[in-house]
Amino acid sequence: MQAIISDLHSNVEALEAVLQDIEEQNSAEIVCLGDIVGYGPDPEPCIDLVEERCRFCISGNHDYAVLTRAEGFNPLAEEAVDYTRRLLKPGLLNVGRKKARWTFLEERPTRMIEGDVLYVHGSPRDDRNEYILESDIAFGNLDKIRDIFALVPRLLFVGHSHWPGVIAPDNTFWHPEDNGVEFRMEPDTKYLINVGSVGQPRDGDNRACYLLYDEERVIYRRVPYDFASTMKKMEKVGPISKEAANRLEFGR
Repeated sequence: MQAIISDLHSNVEALEAVLQDIEEQNSAEIVCLGDIVGYGPDPEPCIDLVEERCRFCISGNHDYAVLTRAEGFNPLAEEAVDYTRRLLKPGLLNVGRKKARWTFLEERPTRMIEGDVLYVHGSPRDDRNEYILESDIAFGNLDKIRDIFALVPRLLFVGHSHWPGVIAPDNTFWHPEDNGVEFRMEPDTKYLINVGSVGQPRDGDNRACYLLYDEERVIYRRVPYDFASTMKKMEKVGPISKEAANRLEFGR
């Protein structure tokens, strides 16, 4: 069984709790859909854990923004990206882990495909930046959804929106309402699957979110973690706003 994580956002308390839960579920491997960094106070240990524990990790929009610039980001996200870049960017004489972490971010691919499964951070139309949202279904943006389905071999796993759920070919959106809830997939049927966010859930549940996948089903896992400790660290880091910290308590 494969564990899929995404949107860690420099929240090492959430990541460590999720990794412990993955061990307890006897998952054979872990893959990451990007946004290791951004928003949170601990990019360095998060990068180290992903490099150590994940079979592969793709690039998210925050990962790329740290390497380049935060183009089109809201002020909360931009200030966190700038803080993260100052913390991570190596100087000319830097070697060791500082240089290795930067190189790790630089070398992340924007997508992975294995058999009939495609992994991207955002969407197959724009690997890092396009959102696939429940509101696309609710407000009738169905041409977009049809276009995306046409680019999917069978299963698409994404992150980016921080909102877990499954879009089926009949244009329905299934949201996991509790921990350990499974969604069984019909054979030879396409699905768009958002794995949710480890480090900054936004669906009203403040527990870290990830999923398990075994070809026939996905199982969403919600993991409590010490978000108060993360909030305190964020509030001590001047460039990260209090608003970015407060949202962790409410899963927003």
